[in-house]
Parts: sequence; C-alpha cells; structure tokens
Amino acid sequence: MAGNRKAAEETILHYIEEMMPGSDNTQMYRNLFASMDDQKFDVFMKELADKSKRLAIVAPNFGTPRLDVKRNLEVGDKLGHKFFERIWIDTGNEMPRYLSKDEYLIVLLPLRRQAQLLVKKISIPEDNKSIDDFTGQPTGKSKGSKISYPETQIMAALNLDNNLTELLKYRGGDIKGFDAMNNQISKTGGVSLKSIEHLGTNVQSTKTLHIFLTSMHIANTGLVH
Repeated sequence: MAGNRKAAEETILHYIEEMMPGSDNTQMYRNLFASMDDQKFDVFMKELADKSKRLAIVAPNFGTPRLDVKRNLEVGDKLGHKFFERIWIDTGNEMPRYLSKDEYLIVLLPLRRQAQLLVKKISIPEDNKSIDDFTGQPTGKSKGSKISYPETQIMAALNLDNNLTELLKYRGGDIKGFDAMNNQISKTGGVSLKSIEHLGTNVQSTKTLHIFLTSMHIANTGLVH
C-alpha cells in the first residue's frame, strides 16, 4: 500500500506541475497528501476513480504562472486523453443520426443560469382593476412583472416592434388603449394591435412628465390630449 501510494502521489504531483509549472498547486497537493493517513488516502483515490471527486487547479485571473492551452493539450496526449472527438448528430427531422466528419472539443464545464428565476418571490396579479394615477400602469394587487431597459433594448434589436408597442404602450400606461385591448379580448378571445390603434391615446406617464416639466417652465415634447 505504501509503495502504491507513493507512486500515485508522484504521478499526481508530476502532472499537476506539468499543467502549471511553478504554481502553488503542486505544494497544495503535497500538503494535502501529508495530512492524510493511508485510510483517508485510499478513500480519496476511490473517489477519484468513481469521479465523485476531481483534482482541481487554482489559476487566479491575471496571475502568474498561467495555464497554457497548448501545454495542456500536450499533457492530455501523455495521459491518453482525447479532447477532440467526432460526435453523433441527430437533426430531429426523422433522419438517421450521423457521425460528424470533423472532431469537436468535448470538455466538462460549469453552467450558470443567466436569468433570475422567481420562485418564492413570484408575483402574479390578483386582478386587472388597479392602476397608478401618475403612470396609468398596474399597481397594488394588479401589479405583476415588468420589462426592464436591457430587455427593451434586446427586443428592439430583434425588431420586435409589435411586442414593444403592446408592453410599453397598451400595457404600459395608455389607459384607453388598454381598455380597448381588454374589451376585445373579453369579446373575441384575442386582440390585434392594428384593430385598436385608433382607440389608443398617449401613455399616462408621458403626460405626467409633461405636466411636471411644464410646471418647472421646461420646454418638452410631451403631448397632452
């Protein structure tokens, strides 16, 4: 056991050093092995074997020494690991799977979700009756989710003009247009923005801002009907 352990430690330390020469990682693993008795080391190796635990390397951003892709590919070759493989592709169109001609990089990576999901803080409107006098937008029990400025920019970049019109105008403070939209939905089960565009007015928040700026003797382009 002692001989096998010594060989295992030397192998791990050798490749850790090869992947990032001169880093503190090699000494970190030396200290880790020194803190283990044979029983703990045996458990550690079994966890590596069944992949419930993996060896890690600490590589601080902008630090030295640095990881090097070419060097790590060479280490992979020495260990018999293939980073690039041909993959099976399934088009999902009732066509048979086929094996790609080219090889692709296959690695395990952590995944972090970019969108925040509301679970405990989820907000579902109880009704559609309450609006803010200043903005014309839902408030209180009628208030649900809202569209952010970055989301607005993304939708504009995707040319989703009708979506923006619905969210920022009819659902964003155009009281008469909102009423017309709800009225048509209740009667027909759906609504077309084209069919209610002559019934809409200005967004209430624009009117409110116009009044505030005018009261301050600041000229503006706000429209009041």
